[in-house]
Amino acid sequence: MKNFKIIIRNIFLRERTKTLYRKLSKLKSIMMLPLNDEQFTKINIRMNSGIKLELKKPERFIDKINWLKLNYRNPLQTEYTDKYLMRNHLINHGYNHLLPPLIGVFESFDDIDFNQMPEKVFLKTNHTSGVNQLVEKGKTDLHKVKSRFNRALKDNYYKYSREWNYKNIHPKILVEEYLSDDKLVDYKFFVFGGKVEFFGVIKNIIDKEGRASLNSQINLYEKTLKKSDIDINRTGFDDSDFELSQYVTEMIEVAETLASPFPFCRVDFLVGQNKLYFGEMTFHPNGGQLVLNPIDNEIKYGQKIDLTRIPRNHLKPDN
Repeated sequence: MKNFKIIIRNIFLRERTKTLYRKLSKLKSIMMLPLNDEQFTKINIRMNSGIKLELKKPERFIDKINWLKLNYRNPLQTEYTDKYLMRNHLINHGYNHLLPPLIGVFESFDDIDFNQMPEKVFLKTNHTSGVNQLVEKGKTDLHKVKSRFNRALKDNYYKYSREWNYKNIHPKILVEEYLSDDKLVDYKFFVFGGKVEFFGVIKNIIDKEGRASLNSQINLYEKTLKKSDIDINRTGFDDSDFELSQYVTEMIEVAETLASPFPFCRVDFLVGQNKLYFGEMTFHPNGGQLVLNPIDNEIKYGQKIDLTRIPRNHLKPDN
């Protein structure tokens, strides 16, 4: 099944057929709706990675991430996942300088008056993953954008990923200033028990429409800034002439502060030549499907997630 999934992904996940691929992925999730969260998660991980989850006595990274996904219920997770409410948390921590400039927040696409907007704006939803769009006056097909965002506003991302933190977010559309720096790089910090252990650097992150690019490239680095030996089955880039951002130390400090209430969290930033922006926080990378190859890394980083320190009131009642 895993090999079949890889074949399908390689055939369809390309620019011309990416929409079809995403529709097929959503259809698969809809067909699995009758399954409870644990059944869904076990089958989904097996289909996509070939791994059989061990949830009763989790030891590997992927086991513990999915145990958290199914059992951890810290109310802050919902607020930190909500891209709109998270802005308040950043302000309260004194990080308002990291926020992308916000033009407006809307509950309906029809409420947005693009005539009153700048020439270029960036739209994204607060309650889901991957629904964002560059809108440029006179060039962007607003009918297509409206259709896409209206579908997203009616949807609940929880049913496709079974990530509890998405379940109770009230959907909104955020309109932000367009970040004109075409050299933006995505930095993703993996924080275990409030401490960054490693981070990813992703280049070529968006396409010409402002959506996630299929041609992105990622390298992983240790907190010491040395190249990591972790393999996540993604294409890397030649970093012989690449310099890590001048903001790395600041990003580590911010990531550790924001992630300190949680046993594990990933904190993302967008970095330009002379500017740093907060991106988002993720509790289950790739919906819980991320595998840290080789297996030694799965054990090593699994040991850094301490499930025994989670307060009882942050667990599902039946745990």
